[in-house]
Amino acid sequence: MIRLYNFSSNSEKRKLRNRKKLNSSVKRLRVSIFKSNRHFYVQLINDEKGVTLTSASTLDAKIRDICKGRVSAEAIKQVSSLMVERLSGMKLEQELVFDRGAYKYTGLVSQFAEALRSSGFKF
Repeated sequence: MIRLYNFSSNSEKRKLRNRKKLNSSVKRLRVSIFKSNRHFYVQLINDEKGVTLTSASTLDAKIRDICKGRVSAEAIKQVSSLMVERLSGMKLEQELVFDRGAYKYTGLVSQFAEALRSSGFKF
C-alpha cells in the first residue's frame, strides 16, 4: 500500500525525517522531547516494548514554581537535573537515542541535550 502524507508544515517533514533515521536504532532507548510555549516534557521510551520508562516535565511538583507561564533556561536546567536523577536510578548500560522530534537543535533543545551529556549520558 502506498502511503501518502499530507504535510501541513515543514515541521512535520522534519519530524518524519528524524524518526526515519531513529528507527534504525530500535534496540536503544529513546529520549523524546516535546516543548510548547509554556512547558517542556521529556520521556525515556523503550520502543521494543512500546512503554515509557520514565518522564520529567515542567509540570512536576518540584519544578512547577520555577516555570511561570513560559519555558526558560532555568526551567530546562531543573528538568534536566530531575531527568538525570531518575535515569541514574535506573542504571542504564546502553547508549540512548536523542529524539528531538520536529524541533531544530538550537536553544532549549540543545541546552537540554548538553545538560544530559555533561552528566555522563551518551547519545
